[in-house]
Amino acid sequence: MSALDKGEKLIEFDILFQELVRDSSCQLKGLLNDLVTPTQFYLLKLIATHDNCKAADIAHILDISPAAATTILDRLYKNGWIERARSDKDRRIVWLKVTEDGKKLLSDIEAKRFQLLVKQFDNITEGEIENICEVFKKILNMA
Repeated sequence: MSALDKGEKLIEFDILFQELVRDSSCQLKGLLNDLVTPTQFYLLKLIATHDNCKAADIAHILDISPAAATTILDRLYKNGWIERARSDKDRRIVWLKVTEDGKKLLSDIEAKRFQLLVKQFDNITEGEIENICEVFKKILNMA
């Protein structure tokens, strides 16, 4: 493949990838049913997968200000999806943990997302899915 052909393919990939991200975002919003915003959902997932997580950690991971992270966390807390607990060793540290209600919300949404993925990938072979995963891993390792 020539450099010109590769460039054209990269442009095509970029367009298709942006379209895929846009479609996925719209589908996620549909699944969330105004119950939780995509940002709140992502934040809830982060807390669920990171033990001993603090607001500052969330701000760093999302590359947002601590104040912005706290605002989102306040909404999750008010809805009963996370709890805050002060550290026994250092009272300045506040640990975040997903509540049972938060875990149920995540589980319900993830189940719906998986059903959607199964439907979207219905015509894609297992080998093609493996290839897609390998290419994405390769791209992510280069970044």
